Amino acid sequence: MSSWASAGALYLDKNIELLALDGKVVKAVNTTPRDLRSGGHQIVFRYSKHLRDGGREVEYETPPLLMHIDTLASDEIELLAPELNTLSQASLYFENRSVWRVKYGNGAVKTVDFEPLTEERLPKEGVQDILDQYNESKGTEFVRKVEQKEVNNDLLKSIQLLYLQANETQRESIKQWVLKQ
Repeated sequence: MSSWASAGALYLDKNIELLALDGKVVKAVNTTPRDLRSGGHQIVFRYSKHLRDGGREVEYETPPLLMHIDTLASDEIELLAPELNTLSQASLYFENRSVWRVKYGNGAVKTVDFEPLTEERLPKEGVQDILDQYNESKGTEFVRKVEQKEVNNDLLKSIQLLYLQANETQRESIKQWVLKQ
């Protein structure tokens, strides 16, 4: 982390996967740094690492974890992953843990409370619905406002695609059906 940057940034340890930032699922691969504005942030992430379980290696992954953190415009922060090597260490570590270590650009390491977003292990694509439900139930500032216009636009695009793929007879049937509506 460079301490001379004027904008805030979020960095992640290699064993942390960023799932969502400020109420929106992160579409890109786990790239950092992520720009952070001054103020409150909602970070959804998971710990993921290959660990030893006896004589074999297994993939360990936490369910999505959620934390809230306040930053200044110049704060550079890094989510630090615990140093775990075995499945039993990971199970024990996450069983009763509710704080995560965050390193600031000035070298200070602080703990930040976190909570599981859900107990289920979800693919990244499944996080947005759960996060929306969480934010609505808590009344957070990160509630997404889904515009009806977007939904209608997707529907219109689907209908147009179907029409373009139809043969002449099917197109005529579609036109007649639309007129009757």
